Amino acid sequence: MGLLFEALDTRCAENKVLIKTTRYDAGPRARAMRYTVDEAVAHIEQSRRILEWEKKVLVRFRNEGLNNIPSANHFFYDRSLTLDPAYEGKFGQYNIPSKYLSNEPFLVMEYIEGEILEDAMKRPEFRARLDENLMGLARELLTIFIRMHREKDFGPNTGYFIYQDLKPANILVSHHDYFTLIDFGGVTLRLGGKTTDPTAGCITPGYAAPEAEGREAYIDSRFDLYTLGATLWHAVTQKDPRDLGEFPRLDPGQLKGIRPETARVIVRALSSNPDARYPSAAEMRKDVIAALRAARG
Repeated sequence: MGLLFEALDTRCAENKVLIKTTRYDAGPRARAMRYTVDEAVAHIEQSRRILEWEKKVLVRFRNEGLNNIPSANHFFYDRSLTLDPAYEGKFGQYNIPSKYLSNEPFLVMEYIEGEILEDAMKRPEFRARLDENLMGLARELLTIFIRMHREKDFGPNTGYFIYQDLKPANILVSHHDYFTLIDFGGVTLRLGGKTTDPTAGCITPGYAAPEAEGREAYIDSRFDLYTLGATLWHAVTQKDPRDLGEFPRLDPGQLKGIRPETARVIVRALSSNPDARYPSAAEMRKDVIAALRAARG
């Protein structure tokens, strides 16, 4: 949902940072811009709300003491790098209002060295300690989920956050196999029994739990536990769930070469019935810690 630029912060010893901005379909035949100016503007505003929401979520959880997530250093508005001044719509060419061309949001985040899990999990040295690495990863992610899933007051209602879009591409592996959860653009707030805009339904087919099919807005915290199971299944089998269909059954029989304790954690997290999964991130974390101890001997 965005573009990332590597940059130097000239205000702070030229430290490396990442600048995230909204990605739009580019060129005169852009898919989201093929209709009318009103529809194009609605798409622009929705996309920008997601980036502004990501900034709020990052700041909130950093202030609550979560460390395995990026730090939001700055947020500003400037000229758009991704919008064209004019597009060809279904009624001919139209112009994007100038205020949208000059008021693009940019999110500045700390630069974290490392590689995404999607690449790291293929390395022989990572696979040589696969049980330990995956259960260590699960422990850190579940610590984050425990905090995100905690009920909080939002005016007259209570609710909690769901990460919603976990997959190997959203996990950064740094030196000494330190894990960082990145890309909070898909985080949603569950309030009043359903998830809320602007990110309701921001899921990735293949990793998404089956209860989301046709009911994306009604997922609960156990959805994150399934996506964690799907991520671990991908790491073990090296088969991409996205290649298996929108809501595939991820075969537990393909979990080869790992300890029984690790396999049991993944299999339970992948239960198609949410009631058969772990009831909470905290409960899953208990079994993950036991599996991690077993892996370490």
